[in-house]
Amino acid sequence: IARPKPPVFRLGNLVMVAEHASLFTRDQAAARKVTMEVVKDESLPELEFDSGQIHQVLLNLLLNAVQACSEGGSVRVEFVSDERTVTTSVTDTGKGIPPAVLQNIFRPFFTTKGDGTGLGLSLARRIVEDHGGRLEATSVVGKGSRFTLSLPKIRPGE
Repeated sequence: IARPKPPVFRLGNLVMVAEHASLFTRDQAAARKVTMEVVKDESLPELEFDSGQIHQVLLNLLLNAVQACSEGGSVRVEFVSDERTVTTSVTDTGKGIPPAVLQNIFRPFFTTKGDGTGLGLSLARRIVEDHGGRLEATSVVGKGSRFTLSLPKIRPGE
């Protein structure tokens, strides 16, 4: 579990992968009365990435975001492209993450959930780094959190 396979890079559409991951979280979001929106950006270029692995990362981020929200909260997925990267942001209006916790969330086996393994975010970061990208988090207690996944437009070594 803790050792993801090396990514198999294929040209793909990041927005479609995010939309697909959001479908898996819709029921949980609806049960918690949390709205979810994937802001489509037709201008994003296709990238070379492992769609299964990035789907896993986005699914983890979306589930965490939904679970962080109370009734009436929202989760929003947005995309930004610049000359070097495509960044996907998952933003929630949840309770936020205290600074002392935020600095540890990517550590293996660190969890604040009673039923969590503490592997989700550490694996997610490892997968993104194996793609030559970055996974970062910002949060404001009482306002919510934003996780940003940045992938390079050109794979390292090419």
